[in-house]
Amino acid sequence: MKATVTFAVFVGFLASALALDAADVNPSLPSQPAPGSGLRRRANNVSAAGPFVGKLTWYNVGGDACGTNSKDSDMVAALNKPQYGDTSKVSPNCGKCAKIKGDKATIVVRIVDACPECKFGSLDLSKAAFKAVTKADGVANKISWSWVKC
Repeated sequence: MKATVTFAVFVGFLASALALDAADVNPSLPSQPAPGSGLRRRANNVSAAGPFVGKLTWYNVGGDACGTNSKDSDMVAALNKPQYGDTSKVSPNCGKCAKIKGDKATIVVRIVDACPECKFGSLDLSKAAFKAVTKADGVANKISWSWVKC
């Protein structure tokens, strides 16, 4: 009995330390905590609030995975596949905003698309956003970004 209780306490501690949602462990469970439980929902469904480090690239914006139709002049971004999730669906991260710290400026972009070839932490930006945040021509390495309220 003592070993079972100790294990249960350890698992509870580990889950809270990793900030797991019940839905992360078992998708059939709700992702919202029970009312009055004192638990808070994480900042987004896929990952913590950041900061994240990755590469910045730019792309020709058009019909977006999130169901919007943005232009190259909009301050928008495509989220990397590991953080976007299933690219055949609209991600829970669609419409969220990311604050990017570049070598030229700090900007806020809205997530409107998926970048299937981008690695975790990387963002693919509209031309306008890319030009606003960095002096680089095609790829900016080791940029930092975090989720922010839009």
